Amino acid sequence: MLKIFCPRCGRKLEARIIEDRPRAFCTACRAAVYENPVPATAAVVFNERHELLLVKRGQDPGKGLWCLPGGFQETGETPEACMRRELLEETGLVGEVTGLVALEMGQNPLAGEVLVVGYHVRTAEAGLRAGDDAVDAAYFPLAQLPGLAFQSHARIIERAGRPVLARRRFGDLAGGAYVVTSNDHLRVAREACRGGARIVQYREKDAPASQRLATARRIGALCRESGTLFIVNDQLDIAMLSEADGVHLGQDDVALADARRLLPPGMIIGISCSSLAEAREAERRGADYLGVGAIFPTPVKAGYPLAGIDGLRRIAAEVSLPLVAIGGINLGNMAEVKAAGAKYTAMVREFQDDTAAMVKAVNAIFE
Repeated sequence: MLKIFCPRCGRKLEARIIEDRPRAFCTACRAAVYENPVPATAAVVFNERHELLLVKRGQDPGKGLWCLPGGFQETGETPEACMRRELLEETGLVGEVTGLVALEMGQNPLAGEVLVVGYHVRTAEAGLRAGDDAVDAAYFPLAQLPGLAFQSHARIIERAGRPVLARRRFGDLAGGAYVVTSNDHLRVAREACRGGARIVQYREKDAPASQRLATARRIGALCRESGTLFIVNDQLDIAMLSEADGVHLGQDDVALADARRLLPPGMIIGISCSSLAEAREAERRGADYLGVGAIFPTPVKAGYPLAGIDGLRRIAAEVSLPLVAIGGINLGNMAEVKAAGAKYTAMVREFQDDTAAMVKAVNAIFE
C-alpha cells in the first residue's frame, strides 16, 4: 500500500530520491518513511586477524557512532539479499553468508521496534571503502571497539565475538590439565573446573543427541563460570548449539576445511594425530592444537596407533602448535611427557577419582 501521510506526524509525504531509490519523505520529521521497515539485517565480518568490520554512521539515528554494516530490508527482498546489498553499498565488499549469528530486537526512532537479523559473512578485505550513509569503514579488535550506535548490534557482536575471544584466551593459556569427561560427565566436569582445569573436553558417543546437547550445555555453563575452555569431541552440531569454545576432531571425522566452513569464525579446532606426517598436515590445514597419542599403551584406545615419547618429541620439534599428549599417562610419567614437548596432558581414567585434586597435581607439574 502506497503511503500518503506520515505515520508519525500525519503530514503529507513527498517523493524524494534517497539511497538511490524513490522514497516517501516527511519534510516535518525530516525522515524517510520506509515501505517495509522491519526486519533489518547486520553483517558480522571478521578479517584474518579476527578484527571486526564496522561502519561509521553519517546520519541519524546514531550519527557519528559505529555499527555493523546493514540496514532495512526492501519490499520483495530476502534478508540474505538485503544483507549483501547493504554490505556492498556501505563498504564496497561482496559478501557470502556463512551462518546466522542471532536475532535481536532493537529500537529505532523512525521505525519503532525492529527485528535485527545478524549474519556471519565471509568476504575479502580488498576494496574496502565507505559508501551510502556510512562515512567511514574500518576493522577493529574486539577489545577496542568504538562507541556503538545500536544495542541490538552490541548484543550480536557479543554473541559472534565469544569464539574469537576464546581463541585469544587459548593463546595465552598456561599448560596443564586437559580433562576428557567420561561416565558421570557432569561430575567430572564440575570437579575439573573446581580444580583449575585448563580445558575440559566433553566426549560422549552413545547417548541420544538430545541428552548429549543438554549435557554439553550444562558443562559449557560450568566452564564459562570458571573460565575454563570448553571443547566438544567430534560433534560439530553439539559444539555449535552448546556454544562451546571449540571442537576436537579425529583423523576419520569431518575434514578440517569443512569444519571451518560450518563453524563460527574463531572457533578452536583440535586434531588427533599419531605421526609426524599427520601433525604436519593438520598444521598446514589450520588446526589450532594437536592431540598426540597414544604416548603409552592404554586399554581406552586398544589398537590405536602408538606415537610414543619419541614420536611426541619429533612432533614438538617440527610443529609449532600446542600439543596435548594422551594415552597411558599418569603422575609417574607425566614429567617425561612434559619434557618431550607437551603443553597439556589429557587423561580419562586418571581424572575419574579425586578429579579436582588430580587436576591440581597435573597443573603443578606443568607450572
